[in-house]
Amino acid sequence: MSAAAQRLLRAATDSGLLRAPDEAAILDEARRARRDPVEVATSRLRLPREALYRALARQRGLEYVEPDALAPDPDLLARAPARLLLRKELLPLRAAGAAALVATSDPDDGPALDALSQALGRPLQLGIAEPAALRAAVRRHVRASADAPAPAWDAVAFLDDVMRQAWLRRASDVHLDAQDEGLVVRVRVDGRLARLGPPLPTDDGVQLLSRVKVLAGLDIAERREPQDGGFTWRPAGTQEGAPEGDGPAAIDVRVATIPCRAGERATLRLLGVETRRLTIEHLGFSADDERRLTEALDLQHGMVLLTGPTGSGKTTTLYAALRAVATPELNVMTVEDPIEFVLQGITQIQVDRAGKVTFARALRSLLRHDPDVLMVGEIRDEETADVALKAAMTGHLVLSSLHTNRAASAVARLVDLGCERYLVASTLRGVIAQRLVRHLCPRCKAPRRATPGELRKLVGDALRADLQEGAQVWDPQGCPACLGSGYAGRVAVAECLWVDAELEAAIARGDGEEALSRLARARGGRSLGEDGLAKVLDGRTSLGEALMARI
Repeated sequence: MSAAAQRLLRAATDSGLLRAPDEAAILDEARRARRDPVEVATSRLRLPREALYRALARQRGLEYVEPDALAPDPDLLARAPARLLLRKELLPLRAAGAAALVATSDPDDGPALDALSQALGRPLQLGIAEPAALRAAVRRHVRASADAPAPAWDAVAFLDDVMRQAWLRRASDVHLDAQDEGLVVRVRVDGRLARLGPPLPTDDGVQLLSRVKVLAGLDIAERREPQDGGFTWRPAGTQEGAPEGDGPAAIDVRVATIPCRAGERATLRLLGVETRRLTIEHLGFSADDERRLTEALDLQHGMVLLTGPTGSGKTTTLYAALRAVATPELNVMTVEDPIEFVLQGITQIQVDRAGKVTFARALRSLLRHDPDVLMVGEIRDEETADVALKAAMTGHLVLSSLHTNRAASAVARLVDLGCERYLVASTLRGVIAQRLVRHLCPRCKAPRRATPGELRKLVGDALRADLQEGAQVWDPQGCPACLGSGYAGRVAVAECLWVDAELEAAIARGDGEEALSRLARARGGRSLGEDGLAKVLDGRTSLGEALMARI
């Protein structure tokens, strides 16, 4: 094992990312499989190498240099030997008093650091950087300043590394965005976009986009029209049926390209990355709402709706509900646009963009296939709403989504689409309006005392009496495990409307949204703000996240 790998594993153990027995097991597995111990560790931890280098920086008491900060000072760069920087992957960033801040991934390379210190004429202050990001920055800045020819660049290997990084970070999307500075690679993690290293030179970016197009079955010569396609990604060295703990399973990737001012961009949606977590218990609902949802699904007739803006987790909740009801005794069928996750034992139909298979047309056809449970990806028009309601009324369980902000708004939305109130009242079993908030990293969240005014921002005058003096909340701090963000994963904040006899009567007689919401809260329901506050007090999310979810 190399000294660098040993150094990283020791830092990971010291920081709590690894336990000592895990470190020994990783070394044993790497030795038997003849694999890089760091690659084995990142697969086991489901974390990128960046986490280990952050741990190394913390262990040594050094600054961790983010990829966006890998921009050298021109004066320092001009004085540094280009050959040394390229060979040892060092980058002088800026003056730090009498010293120079230098990015490195190997703080123990004494001879190289001494040589750079002599060339710059000042002592060095070290900053730790992730090797791939540092290598790309050195290649971009040092070769440009030295006017040296760039070596051959491997788009195939680069894309494979991007996909692996996306998997390790649990990303939902990869963005390849052509800008004036080059092709910017970003990943969406927990709803936020983050860069993967510095921008690629324009020529390299074109090669990368061509590689994506080839895999997705697109026309590589067409750069003036949007294109859609897809491919399945499996990392090199893994076999069909390999367990998830040994590396990522096959990931279906949906690709969309579009021309833009600076060239062309592509968005890669990663589908089915976390299918094992698609269960109701993992969604983050309160115990009462989880119980009420389970009871509604057990009825196996009526309609359950999910509402919320795009990106609020409606599809994830629908799939979790499908998993809860899917048994060999039931015929479960879906119509979706597109199919986001493949679930075994369920018949899934995708809407045809040519118009031959629409939600309404597919739903009418599915009713002739003896279904027990139907999932409609989204109710968009009067015809789909009418067929879905009648299916729910005739002994089917129907799951679907609507674009409304509040749970009670779903009733008015269905009526606006032309549905009769008595049908809505008699078939609707429940509505869940939800948002997603980032989950605080359990390793580094820090407690503090919140004022009543801060808590009141979430719930207004409805603040409970026991909170009038304030309460303990937690703030994000950042550590190697969460890659410095302070958050790890997401959890749902929900407002639920569970329809009982009194609410059914209120819907039928035409009560407004506020009246329905009051009735729901009188039965123990929470508003979005109240559920957000409960998750803040439990230490699952921060006040800032909960406030954004309340909007």
